[in-house]
Amino acid sequence: RTHVSGVRSKDIHAKNEDAMDHEECRLKVGELLMGKILVGHALKNDLSALMISHPRSEIRDTARYKPFMRATGRSGGKLRPRKLRDLVYENLGMRIQVEGEAHC
Repeated sequence: RTHVSGVRSKDIHAKNEDAMDHEECRLKVGELLMGKILVGHALKNDLSALMISHPRSEIRDTARYKPFMRATGRSGGKLRPRKLRDLVYENLGMRIQVEGEAHC
């Protein structure tokens, strides 16, 4: 998902001396998040990739926030998350995740 994150495989490859190994990263992120409110978009994906959990009561996820979701289905009764790129443009007037531009 380099097109979304801007992270390339060579950035995290084991041969890259600047790259932190997965277990060290998990521990540091876990310590950093302990007792904190976690705010982000589609956090389930990030938490899953790191194989960590966080209390639901301490998560604020824009992908799960109903006013930001779009109605789908025959009667519009099913809510689906919208793309972060679209939410940022709509609410902040900023363009992010532009193809061909660095995201970091």
